[in-house]
Amino acid sequence: MKKYTLTSYDPVELDLPKPQVPASLVDAQIEKLLEPLAEYHEIAEERGVAMGDHVVVTTVDARLDGNPASNFVLEHSLYHVGGGEMPRTFDEELVGMAPGETKDAEAKIKLPLAKDGDASRLTMQVTVEKILSCRTPELTDALVAEHFEPATTVAEFREGVAKQFGLPDMAKNDAQFPDLVLDELAKRLVEDPDPADLLPGQPLDALRITCAIDALADHLDIELSDADITAQMPGNDAEQREKIRQQLEDQGLGDEARVFARREAALSWLVNNSRVSYK
Repeated sequence: MKKYTLTSYDPVELDLPKPQVPASLVDAQIEKLLEPLAEYHEIAEERGVAMGDHVVVTTVDARLDGNPASNFVLEHSLYHVGGGEMPRTFDEELVGMAPGETKDAEAKIKLPLAKDGDASRLTMQVTVEKILSCRTPELTDALVAEHFEPATTVAEFREGVAKQFGLPDMAKNDAQFPDLVLDELAKRLVEDPDPADLLPGQPLDALRITCAIDALADHLDIELSDADITAQMPGNDAEQREKIRQQLEDQGLGDEARVFARREAALSWLVNNSRVSYK
């Protein structure tokens, strides 16, 4: 292939539009933000606790695998059944309990450092004191202006809530990352690719990327040892990579193996030093 150059050899800094936040996610977050403004009234009907209810509970003698667990002790506390504050198995223990009823409850909880499949045993005595109805205020411009500054309208408030779900930079091991930075690098190619360099069936865009990565490898002055070349071969382990390298050498494709390895090394440098963010 002929030699190519780039307008810049700096790592790629790419900003992508932030994906749209689902309205359902915004709605759920707004519901949580409105909870402190809600009014709670004890229900008059005689029934047991249902998933989704708000209840007043007291728990005593909370233990985690037999050890005292003060973090799970509640005293006349407002609790949302199914709201995610406690393990789902605890919520299931509450379902069907009547106001004034006390029972020994048991739940499974996964601790932060636990291995997959491991769960601790949470036990306690729980009393349901009241079942409450929850009435959240209507979301209006006036309510937003009073309680959620600097937003002054419902639209501004929803936009602000959506922005809370910001995305971090794209992980370098994301499957899209190499393709994105390679496409951006190809835009820096100074010379038009020589049609003579096209492989059978190769699209022109793919050739542009190949020319760009070769230009980057030349600029970085990448020189690989024999072991480095083998390490860049495709394969899941060293034995497989060595086997593929040997097959290429046996087929008289040693030079192609070196070119491939050099491109892979340049791509690794590009990926490791580039950034893809969401704006």
